[in-house]
Amino acid sequence: MLSGFSFHRWVRSLRGWGYRWIPPIREDWSRKRIAGYERRWNLEVEGFTKEGFFRILERNILAKVRAGDFYELVAGDGQVGSLGIWLESGGGGWRVEAWEHRPDPLEAFRNNRPGTEIHGDRLTTWAEEKRKADPAGITSRGSRESAAICREIRNGRIRPGFVGIWNPTRRPVWMHRLGRAGYRLEMIYERMEFYRDRR
Repeated sequence: MLSGFSFHRWVRSLRGWGYRWIPPIREDWSRKRIAGYERRWNLEVEGFTKEGFFRILERNILAKVRAGDFYELVAGDGQVGSLGIWLESGGGGWRVEAWEHRPDPLEAFRNNRPGTEIHGDRLTTWAEEKRKADPAGITSRGSRESAAICREIRNGRIRPGFVGIWNPTRRPVWMHRLGRAGYRLEMIYERMEFYRDRR
């Protein structure tokens, strides 16, 4: 029974590897490709908990980028789905700064993470000081913020080592935009797509 389970998992992993090579031309092909990135690095099993997911992220993405400033856009309450809370507690040299424009989540964030710098607005227009900070990593849960990140990267004004974009529609729009800018999709976890700079 155990060997059958291991074989089944191996087959799913192999199929996931194959799915990642499917070009995202048609919508049904794109869904298969997404499934491949959701299975990468044994995410289905090891990433079942947030602790497991963070270990996978740390080993396969964070270890390959420099630590530094991390921007968390549309941060919510600062706990549910937050990568910043893990980076702050990990002690790896990350400094987290967050943005949340909605009043209720903003208040919850301030209560949950009083030690984190939080802004009560959107980061859709990047001032020179934010560009100069040269964030090492960014996550965004808002489409306006995500579009602004892609624009800043495309215009050569910022170059984070990794970018996480929440994509509830699962359309390949961010895959195309960041792919043209030199980023590679590495994995997808709970509709959050993680890209790493290939340069």
